[in-house]
Amino acid sequence: MHQRSTPQRFGRRLANLLLIAGGLTLAFPFWSAAYTHYQQRHLGADYSRASVAFASRAREQSPALALLHTPAMRARRLAALFARGLKPGDPIGRLIIPRLKMNHVVVQGSTGSGSLSPASDTAYLRGGPVHYGVTPLPGAGEPFAVAGHRTTFSAPFYSLNTLRRGDPIVVDTPYGRFVYSVVKLTTVLPTDVGVLFDRGYGLVLTTCTPPYSASHRLVVWAKATSFRLK
Repeated sequence: MHQRSTPQRFGRRLANLLLIAGGLTLAFPFWSAAYTHYQQRHLGADYSRASVAFASRAREQSPALALLHTPAMRARRLAALFARGLKPGDPIGRLIIPRLKMNHVVVQGSTGSGSLSPASDTAYLRGGPVHYGVTPLPGAGEPFAVAGHRTTFSAPFYSLNTLRRGDPIVVDTPYGRFVYSVVKLTTVLPTDVGVLFDRGYGLVLTTCTPPYSASHRLVVWAKATSFRLK
C-alpha cells in the first residue's frame, strides 16, 4: 500500500490548519458581536437594578438636596453620590444616539494612573461603550468621555463618522437624563489624551479610525443642552 511521504503529510496538515485559521478569522466578527449582544442584555438588567437601588439612596438625600439652590448643584450632588462605590465594569447609564439608532449600556472604565493605557479597558470594551474613568460623570463636570469599538464586538461606534452638527445624543443615568448636541468631529493621534480634559464640551466620544485600523482616533465633541433629574 502506497503511503504519503513525510513532506506530503506535513503539507496536508498545514493546509488544514490554514483552513481552520481562516475560518476562525472570518467568523470572528460574528461571534464577537454575539458576545456583545449577550453582555448588553445582562448589563441592561444590571442597569435596571442599579437604577432602582439608587432611587432609594437618592430619596434618603432629599432633605439635603432641597437645600441646594439650582438643578445643576443637585445634579452634581447626585452624580457624586452615584459615583461612590462605583467599580470598573459597573453599568452607569445608557448612551442613546437617534441618528445611529443606537441604545447601549455604558460601563465604568478603569480609574487611576493606568486608566489612559490603551489596554486598560480592553475587556470592558468587548461588552459595549466604556466611560473613561478619569473623566467626570454627567452632571459632575466636563467632559463625560466614552470610548467604543469601531469594528468587531458589535461595533457600536462604527457609524460615528456620520454624525452631523446639531445631532442629539442622550445619556440616561439613574439620577438624570442628559441631552447633548454634536458640535464637531475631529481626528487625533492615539497619544493625544488632551481630548479627555477639554472643559469646553460636555460629552466626548472616541473610536478608532479609519475602520480596521488603530492609527488614529475619531472624536465627536458635543455640548450639553439640557438635563432632567429623576
